[in-house]
Amino acid sequence: MRHALIAGAVAALVLAACDGPRETAGEAQDRAAANAAGTVYKADGPAERVGEAQDRADKAARADVETRQKEIRTQADTKADRLEEQARELRDDAKKQADAVANRVSAR
Repeated sequence: MRHALIAGAVAALVLAACDGPRETAGEAQDRAAANAAGTVYKADGPAERVGEAQDRADKAARADVETRQKEIRTQADTKADRLEEQARELRDDAKKQADAVANRVSAR
């Protein structure tokens, strides 16, 4: 019996931890409205549902921003890699030209 109570308390805490800030605020509004009306608050009131939807929208917007940031970084990394390859090629070409000049001078 005691284990069941502990498990239930843990489950309640885990579920409560999943609530976003707007859902939590909505729940408080619903609870206050129920108390003011003299009724018992039952979870999932209208303000809580609206808050939950807002939290989901905020989470989706943050995910979209993170995705765009990743894309920008990936594009920049790809471009930087191409530039590094070009720089390597320029250095190799310059070394070959310098070696050719040195070989011509020493051949005289």
